[in-house]
Amino acid sequence: MTTSTHTSSPTPIYEELVEEHGDILAEAREAAERSQQTASQALDWSDLRRRH
Repeated sequence: MTTSTHTSSPTPIYEELVEEHGDILAEAREAAERSQQTASQALDWSDLRRRH
């Protein structure tokens, strides 16, 4: 049986996965924020009200 040397971290398994595969959760959060911002801009009708 092998033991991990990453015992100081409260979530050693997660830290190892991030090292191996990248921080997928952070990337997903960033993509969601960009999508939300794009949708907000696409649905912003305030410029139309100002023109009339």
